[in-house]
Amino acid sequence: MGCTSSKMCLYSQCAATRREEALKQHKELSQEFLNLRGELA
Repeated sequence: MGCTSSKMCLYSQCAATRREEALKQHKELSQEFLNLRGELA
């Protein structure tokens, strides 16, 4: 990675990690919702 400032590097890495975690969480919630809907149907 060609980062000019190490602060920006850390920030972008942190942001990427957060985004991945959010996506994973969203996936799990969606799956849970589908399971619940299946049980109610």
